Amino acid sequence: MSYTLSLLRIAVLSLCLTIVVGAQTDWEGSYYFGENGGKTAGGTTIMISHELNVLDGGEGLAATIESNGYQTSAELVCSAKIEGSKLLIFFQSYGETNMFEPYSEGDLLFTLERRTAKGKTVILTHWGKFTPSIPKNERSGKVYFEKTAASQPK
Repeated sequence: MSYTLSLLRIAVLSLCLTIVVGAQTDWEGSYYFGENGGKTAGGTTIMISHELNVLDGGEGLAATIESNGYQTSAELVCSAKIEGSKLLIFFQSYGETNMFEPYSEGDLLFTLERRTAKGKTVILTHWGKFTPSIPKNERSGKVYFEKTAASQPK
């Protein structure tokens, strides 16, 4: 009886580990969010791109965010934590190119959440300290970041 119970415990622990590892690798990859703010009075196009890269950091997930475009240049080094269907992105440090440095270590920048809508999986963004540059994009709980095709599972 004890041997069977031990085998059952090992099987359950293995399954739990497989689920955790699978959830972690599901979030790995590149995500893109582009902002279009139209044009300035002088005719300059207001475009800002945000790229989130999530990767295995050895002891959990790590992430980088690069934002570039109209009056924007940011390179952020982050950590990422999975909670259920959500991926939380926390600020760790600045990269080399930053116009402004408003974040402190440990700040929750934003959360991505996987949801099914109309039979399709979507990624909702819930803003934290990191907010879009264009005011029309400031509403949380909408689709902003999308996983890029190059990082989609095959």
